[in-house]
Amino acid sequence: MRRLYTSLLAFGTLAGVALSPAIATDLSVPKAMPVEAKAADPVIGFSFGSRYQTDYNFRGVSQSNLQGSYQTFFEAQFLNNFAYAGFATYQTRLPTRPDMEFDLIAGIRPTFGKFAFDLGVL
Repeated sequence: MRRLYTSLLAFGTLAGVALSPAIATDLSVPKAMPVEAKAADPVIGFSFGSRYQTDYNFRGVSQSNLQGSYQTFFEAQFLNNFAYAGFATYQTRLPTRPDMEFDLIAGIRPTFGKFAFDLGVL
């Protein structure tokens, strides 16, 4: 039985090595979409998400009392992601007992060739 498994493993490895150049030939040529098939750039876009962080720290101080913190964000993007505005929430556990931190965010993301910048305020 062991010899059968060894033979099957060797056959699978040889088949993978033999077929890999045939599979990779599709990857060498980048495919471009025809001009009429491309969608127009959106005027307004949205981005949102959430995460769980095991310890929410700000400048070395635990804002969640060394416990986990749920965090969410929402962002509206304008003019093909050039300008944006949004908010973020962070669950806190501080001695003053606030339920959460709420941050407003806005800025611009200009690009110059291969360089991209994110200039914003919080």
